[in-house]
Order: sequence, then structure tokens, then C-alpha cells
Amino acid sequence: MALKYLFTDIRGFLMQVARNGRVSGVLSRVPISGALVPGWQSEAESDLQLLPDEASSLTDPFGGDRLVFAQPVQPGEPRGSYPMDARGVAQRAEAMLRTLRIAERAQVGVELEFNLFKGVRFATTAERNLVEIAEEDGWAGNAGELGSGYRSGHRTLHFLAGPADQHAPIRSEICERLTAAGIQPLHQAHEAGPSQHEIAVEHAPLCRAADQVQLLKHVVRTVAVGHDRTATFMPRPIPYAESNGMHVNVSLWRDGRNIFHSPEAPSGQLSAEGLAFVAGILVHLQSLNAITNPTVNSYKRLNHFYSLMRGPGWGYRNRTTAIRIPHFTGEQDCRIEIRFPDPSANPYLAFAALVCAGVDGIQRGLQPPPEERGAPKWYEQPFHAAHGVEAMAPELLTALKALHQDRPFLTANSVFSDELIEAILRDGSFFWHWSATTPAPLEYQVFYGH
Repeated sequence: MALKYLFTDIRGFLMQVARNGRVSGVLSRVPISGALVPGWQSEAESDLQLLPDEASSLTDPFGGDRLVFAQPVQPGEPRGSYPMDARGVAQRAEAMLRTLRIAERAQVGVELEFNLFKGVRFATTAERNLVEIAEEDGWAGNAGELGSGYRSGHRTLHFLAGPADQHAPIRSEICERLTAAGIQPLHQAHEAGPSQHEIAVEHAPLCRAADQVQLLKHVVRTVAVGHDRTATFMPRPIPYAESNGMHVNVSLWRDGRNIFHSPEAPSGQLSAEGLAFVAGILVHLQSLNAITNPTVNSYKRLNHFYSLMRGPGWGYRNRTTAIRIPHFTGEQDCRIEIRFPDPSANPYLAFAALVCAGVDGIQRGLQPPPEERGAPKWYEQPFHAAHGVEAMAPELLTALKALHQDRPFLTANSVFSDELIEAILRDGSFFWHWSATTPAPLEYQVFYGH
């Protein structure tokens, strides 16, 4: 039997080191080269150790082995001391809540969207620039080879049943594997886009919730390969189609009570602390975008032609706002649903940053803008680049600039370090520049003949 040490880099990639043989007693540290992980250490000082969190040990959903979440530390240092340790950031966010006596814990529930494709090929070289996707939903496939004909257009794909939902058995196996690992799926369904799906897992304390996201993505990819499919969590892999989000449901608990719920507030409405939490997120929206929407592809989701999340809005039961307050009947289901994050985010950093922003709102007694009612129309969106003030960052560069200037809410209670933020800025800037200077196929289609 092997014991697999799982750890996460600052970009959110799940990594693994395995130790073979019988596992017994106290789990030991594992030496690794930090220079091999982007953004961690230089070759001149590469020695790091992985320190396992024994409380996170679980069964490998693919049989036999044990998994344990581990964190990088300098040799001999304690857990959480390494500034590039994303899981340590989540743990410090939990500790901050207790230190400030705002809450004993943050409960986080996640709904994750992804696509399952039959195949994909892509290349960007000096002579070639292409992407081709083979997917099994959508009207376009009905014009190809003879098939079942059970293909539908966008929006009619939501909540499909069999036989039109060709991926239902794959989602069912994903949920079975998660359950075997001790993670309880709450619901799963076909989403609105072609070959797009959603799985939600039960809420958990902040750091544990981020662990669940990492394991969920690993299980989805592994099960997909076993069914001759490929899975992607890209925010927008298909032009002109619905995009993938990571909806984050948050509640704070103190003295056994949900502080977002108030018996004195009108039925179905948030407490003053809950509203201040919402206000804190909206105040720091663009700097949060750099962490919750960290890729150039993220902004093709947020700023798509039909995107309904352009405003800095929130609303009760309103799915067109950046923050939704779902209907609730009591404190157990009272929560805030934050809808703008996407699955390309590092969940440890994203959840911690959202809590830091909300806590800043509570400490400062902020009030959110008036509740958004109704839905914006596509023709009301500010397409003219010189007009209006965007609430969401229009692209990654704006978000990175906002993070650079608006970081005190992240560093004030030592949840994030300046060193980590600078690493995030360097990494994001590199990919922004790479994307900004590489022509895309659409540019050839529009401008080749100019």
C-alpha cells in the first residue's frame, strides 16, 4: 500500500508524492525540491519538506492506497510557516476569524462546473494556431455522422435526462468515487452548455472545503479518462456557449449560531453582519478577481457578450447578480452564494481571500449598495470600451493592478504575505503578457485581409 502526499502550488495545481510500503504510526515529513514547483524556491535554496496533516487522511477513491493532504515547510519549521503554502493561507484565514472573535468557523459549500469532451487538440507555434474540440452535445453534431439524434441546442441542455444526457453514467461514477473518499455529493446534473456538467458537494470548514475541491477535480479528470473522455475546468472552453463557474456558498458560525441569520430580520433576509460581509466583497471586487479569476480565460467568462454579472450587484434569489442570497428557511441553510469565482482559481487562496474581504466589511461596518432586482438585458451591457466604470475587472491586467494596490485587507491579519502576493502578481503578469502578445485564431478571421 502507498501513502500519497497531496499538495497544491500557488496556481492551484494538485501535485503528489507517494511513499510505498506499510503505513503506521506518526506520518513523516517527505523531502522535495521546491525549485521544481513554479513560484516556490530557487535552485540555490531548493530544499523543502512536505508535512502531512494526519487529520486529512482519507481513502484513495481509486483503490488500495491512502491519501493525505500535506503542506510545504522549510526543514524543521512548523506547518503554515512557509509563505507560498496555499493550504496554510486557508488555515490562517480560519485562525483570523477566531482571533478577531468574528466566528469560530467559516462553512463553505462549492458548486463546480466543467466540460466532458470526446477529445481535444490544440497547438500554438510559429506555423500553427488552432483548437479543435469533439463534444457529444449540441446541434452541430447532428449534421455529422449518423447517430441517435439526441442532441439539443444551448439552454435546452440544462437538466437533461437520458438518453439525451450521454454523460449521466460518468457523473454517477464520479459521485460514487467521491463518496468512497468520504466526500458527500449534494447534487449533480447536466448544465446548460454543450457537454457541460455541475457537481455540488456538502459544505465543510474552509480548509476542508478547499481540499474537497482539489479532490473533486482529480476524480473528475481520472474518471473521464477511464471513459475515453477528457475533462476541463476552463472558465470558457467553447465560444458562444455557457461558461464554467465555481459558485462558493459561505456562512460564518459563532457560539453555535449562523451570524448571517437574524431572527429579528424580516423572513429570508440577512443579518447586519451578513450584509456587511457582502459589502466587503463588493468593495474589493477587482482585487479579488485576480485570485478568484486568475487566468486570461477567466475574463472571457466574466465579460462575455451574454454575461449577466457585469454589475457590482447582489440580490435575494437573483441568479443574475455577482452575489446571490438563496432562499432560506432557517439558520442551517442561510448563506451567501458568491457566483463570480471560476474553477481555474486556487481554492485555498480564493476561499481565504473572500473571507478576508467579508471580514473587512464586517469590521468597517460597510453597507452594500441597494439590492439588484430583475435581470440586465444583453443590450444594456457597456460594450463600448471607453464608457462606464466596470465592476468586474474587464481583463486580468486590471485585476492584477487592483490586487497590487488593494492588498491591505489580505495582509492586515497576516493571512496573505506580501511575498505570496508578489508571486501571484509575477505569475499572472507572465501569462497575461504571453496571451496579449500571441495572436488568436479569431484575429486571423477578422483582420487577415486588412
